Amino acid sequence: MGCCCSAQQRDDSEFSKLATKPLIKHRSLSFDVPKDIKAGDLALGIHLKGCRTLQAGASGDCDPFVRFWLSSDPSKIQESTAKSRTQNPLWVPDELFHFMPFKRKDMAKTKLIISVMDRDNFGDPDPLGDCQVKLSSLEVGAEEKEFRLQLINPRTGEPLESYIDLKLEVDCAFKAHGTQEEKVYEYQRWGVVHGWSNELVRNGGSLLPTDPGRWSNWDKSVFSFEFEEVQMPLPPGWSVKKDWEVNGRPGSADGWEYAFGFRFPGWFDKCYCLMRARRRIWRRIIVNTNLSTKMNAIECN
Repeated sequence: MGCCCSAQQRDDSEFSKLATKPLIKHRSLSFDVPKDIKAGDLALGIHLKGCRTLQAGASGDCDPFVRFWLSSDPSKIQESTAKSRTQNPLWVPDELFHFMPFKRKDMAKTKLIISVMDRDNFGDPDPLGDCQVKLSSLEVGAEEKEFRLQLINPRTGEPLESYIDLKLEVDCAFKAHGTQEEKVYEYQRWGVVHGWSNELVRNGGSLLPTDPGRWSNWDKSVFSFEFEEVQMPLPPGWSVKKDWEVNGRPGSADGWEYAFGFRFPGWFDKCYCLMRARRRIWRRIIVNTNLSTKMNAIECN
């Protein structure tokens, strides 16, 4: 793919500072079953698929992302990644979220609150529409249930011609915790001589010595040129259910999205002029192989 790219000193200066710092150690993940999960506790699983016909801002487009929380605990908010310059964002594959634990008796009075927001790089995000789902509409242990929900104007309460697509499921909290998804980013830089490359210039590629690396973990706390340094080591009792694969993207079979720099907040499905950074997501699914033994003594009721 051809792309007209030029140097951007501010971006390189930013990464020069980053490159002088030692790699941050992996933050420990809780692979052990949390102590607050008890027999009979449930978990809500959310599979975010996409939105349709969102309202555009003054620029004629929007940078949407989605927030989720339960009415029983509004302080625990989960947030999706943001999509750039689109009124019809898709998350491919689905972005996954879990809320746990809660009791079956609480389902009748608990709602999932959903708020679609428009990212603002210079201020607070703007609300694009809200909706909600009663957990009582879900059956415990059943297959994922698909929803297309109409959004409501949060200011006026009027229905909008905007929709969100997702799948929901309620299952045993122990079972939900026993399957986890790990993601890492792969990065490349465009250069005049070698085009897109994930090798350093001195090795015949396009990456600069000041670039943070070819790989990063999901929260970007660890960057490295070696994949093994950004992936989490498997804890005892866990195994790989689905090995590393590239996340697809609409309009990009190989999964790449593009930006003007590695730290640029907006990433796009297409490469526009002056864009010289691209990234894609790799993911794998890991499972707790000891969980089946524990589940024999646990019932979600």
